Amino acid sequence: MEQKDARRIQQELAKPFAPEDLEWRLQQTEENGKWGLAIPYVTNRAIMARLDDVVGVDGWYNDYRPWHGTGKKEAQICGISIRFPEQGFITKWDGAEDSDIEPIKGGLSDSMKRAAVQWGIGRCLYGMDAIFVDVEKRGRSWIIKKTERPKLDKAYTDYLDKLKLTPAPAGGVQSTLTPKQTKEAPISAPAPDPNPAPAPVQSMPQPETDGSAGIYTVIAARPENCPNSTTHVLLERAGEEQLHAFAMGERPELVAGTQITGVKLSMRQQDTVVYYILEDYRIVFPQNQAA
Repeated sequence: MEQKDARRIQQELAKPFAPEDLEWRLQQTEENGKWGLAIPYVTNRAIMARLDDVVGVDGWYNDYRPWHGTGKKEAQICGISIRFPEQGFITKWDGAEDSDIEPIKGGLSDSMKRAAVQWGIGRCLYGMDAIFVDVEKRGRSWIIKKTERPKLDKAYTDYLDKLKLTPAPAGGVQSTLTPKQTKEAPISAPAPDPNPAPAPVQSMPQPETDGSAGIYTVIAARPENCPNSTTHVLLERAGEEQLHAFAMGERPELVAGTQITGVKLSMRQQDTVVYYILEDYRIVFPQNQAA
């Protein structure tokens, strides 16, 4: 890879991202859930792709360290090191508190985003105002309605137009965040249905079931030490890969070997991490299980 001076590296790292390489989070929600304020972040996959493109896969690395502060949460700090022709590797650090769900992973992800800003990656987003959006309730939290995405993308591109900036081509990272769809296999069927119903086409498929679609088995479960009590469950259904889900509150009934039906799952995404919220289920008692 050709050598670049510090100025050129800085300019290439700071190029605005395509709308597809951004995610939006709620900064504030109106008390009654009528609206919220959304702010943009660069996804970690887009940050990694930018570093690979600008300095090469062997021209940078990251390093994490736990940070034990005096606040309510612990934090992670991330250092991103970039190699320069004359000076060798130079590191810039920043940190973030652990998140409520998948605490350490969330802290690692957010700390890398902040360290990237130290290098100018996504720094132009800091000048953008929060955008009013419609929200909806999901469990105990509020989320941005999917129908708001075009509005948010336009607000971002309008912001770049005012700055006379042109976004870089999309890195194609969003497609890698969408899990592959799988066909549902009946639990008791000796062979797959020769005429299965077509899977619904969705941009972000959500594996929701009504109980007749199958039974999940709990492989493992453990409580998470979060501000809001959460139970982390590893689930498996016949013919499908295992998945990680989170149930709000303490769930002593969810132990290894327990079978559940009437399962309702909603998919969530935090950068490179895809996980599910276990919103509803029913325990399958031994007398109701198939022999």
